[in-house]
Amino acid sequence: MSADPIPLGTEVFDRKLLIQDAWNLYIDAPKALRLKQRLRVLVCPFEEVVGFVPQGATVLDIGCGSGLSLGLMAARGRQITGHGFDPSDVAIGLAQKMTTHTAHTGSTLTYERRDARTEWPTGTYDVVSMQDVIHHVPVPHQRDVFAKACASVRPGGIFIYKDMSLRPRWRNFFCRLHDLIIAREWIYPIPVATIETWAAEHGLTVEIAKTAHRVVYGNDLRVFRKKS
Repeated sequence: MSADPIPLGTEVFDRKLLIQDAWNLYIDAPKALRLKQRLRVLVCPFEEVVGFVPQGATVLDIGCGSGLSLGLMAARGRQITGHGFDPSDVAIGLAQKMTTHTAHTGSTLTYERRDARTEWPTGTYDVVSMQDVIHHVPVPHQRDVFAKACASVRPGGIFIYKDMSLRPRWRNFFCRLHDLIIAREWIYPIPVATIETWAAEHGLTVEIAKTAHRVVYGNDLRVFRKKS
């Protein structure tokens, strides 16, 4: 695989289109789960994340949930070869069923049940995405999981990282409350400055650093590039 830097997309998609995509992709899902995918578009900066991914990229989505991120990339014509994994049987089942609605897009999506703390898929990818994952990983395993994510980025590739902001505190409170109610977990967020330090240790530099607050939720968004 070439070590030339892949281009970083700059397109920002219309969130209304992504909401409609999410509704259409999960047309076979129970209504509550279908609605959940639409709501995720409202609280996560998918309109930017999808636009960062260049045409024809290979993409690994860590903790992919029901496959929404890769599904939106396919629906918006990215023509990716995407692979996602998640420890939830229910989520992976939804993701696999969703791919029947991306067959016409030119993208190839595959999903599997896998825990990030176990052995990872082999090979490296043009783009690695980790969104709202690391705070669910038990503290003793967080650094190792992040290191595996960095190792999965090919030289010249990019790593899209998004997780909750610790500031302002009131936004962080709503993020914690959300996961306590929805995931029934007490989460362990990592300061984004620590994430940047860990990334640098693995040869990744920051290309984009921004906050992406949505509704009452705070998000730290980083795009890293691995040295060629």
